[in-house]
Formats: sequence, C-alpha cells, structure tokens
Amino acid sequence: MVIFDCDGVLVDSEPIFLRVLHRHLIKAGASLTHTECCAAFIGKSKTDVETYLLSQALPIPADWPEAFYSEAMVELERDCVAVDGIAEVLHALTSSGIPICVASNGLRDKIEITLSCTGLLPFFEGRIHSAYEVGRSKPAPDVFLHAAEFHGAAPEHCLVVEDSPSGVEAAQAAGMGCFAYTAASALPPGRLFGAQPFTAMAQLPGLLGLELRG
Repeated sequence: MVIFDCDGVLVDSEPIFLRVLHRHLIKAGASLTHTECCAAFIGKSKTDVETYLLSQALPIPADWPEAFYSEAMVELERDCVAVDGIAEVLHALTSSGIPICVASNGLRDKIEITLSCTGLLPFFEGRIHSAYEVGRSKPAPDVFLHAAEFHGAAPEHCLVVEDSPSGVEAAQAAGMGCFAYTAASALPPGRLFGAQPFTAMAQLPGLLGLELRG
C-alpha cells in the first residue's frame, strides 16, 4: 500500500493554508514573519499552533480555530490546485492494482475539500484518514498505523509519500518506508529520517517500480 500525505504531496494547499495562518497569528499578537511561519508550521497541527501561542505568552483567540478554518476553507476551495504530475501517478498506481490512501494531520473536511476541488477525490473515496480522528498527530505514527490497519496492510508492506519533517519522522516511527517529496519543502538531509528524497512526481512511479504511460 502507498500512503500519501495530503498537503504539499497531493494538493498544493500548504502555501494557502500557511498564509491564512500567518494572518491569524499576527492578529493574535505574534511577531513572526511569513517565512518563519512557514518554517515553523508546515505539516503541523492545530495543537502545535496553540502550543506556540502559549509559549509566546499570547492568549488563544476566542474564535480559534473556527474563524481560521472558515477563512482557510474559502481560500482553499478558490485557489487550491493539484501538485503537478500527481494525477498521472495515481492513475499508474491504481491501474497497476496498488492500493492507495491518504493520511493527513488535517481535518477531514479540509482534506475532502482540497481533493474535491482538484479532481482527486475519486481516487480516495473511503480511503481518507485524519489524525484528528485517531489520536496523536504526526510526528507520532498513529494516523499511518491506523490507515495500515484499516486497509489490512502490515506496516512493513506500506510506503509513505511525505513532504514535511514531521511526516517522514512519523513514517519512520511507524516502521514504513518513505519517499520525501522535496520540490517545495527542500527538506534538509538531517530531517529526512531515512526517507528517500525525490524532486518531481514523475519520478515516483519509477521509484515504485512502475512506468508512467503517456
């Protein structure tokens, strides 16, 4: 089984999500730049944001996270696009009979909206797993282990496709092989946790022993 992260791997939602998050953090009194926000919160969860606010002696806004998610969903539905080449990869996997699923730190509604507006949802009907529904978020391995168990796959027979340090760390903790998509995130070598990096989705089928059909 191939387990995909969602943001930054299937859909190019991370820049949208992070720009909305940055606006809300500034409104809450934080002083970090947009670049610092991206570095700190890529692949992270709502709890990580709350921990950051408390560490800065900033109150958690009364409308958090509802106002943030409401604004983010509008912008995601309007602006989100699929990662270049991912549709061809998913076609290659499914036509070869290789099972796939998505396992993300994001809310299920967010995952479904971004997959739907990019045309990728049909690949993942009944195969969406959110860390919010299973326990701890990445870098804990919970959502990956849940996805494997749900689909009857042993962890050692699963491969994960990730783009964040917390994601590749979670894959390692789950005992799964991992490919790290570094086109946008530029994961530093010290944060790969044994994952094999690649820079273009067109490379992924070859790494999995498949061929893309023109």
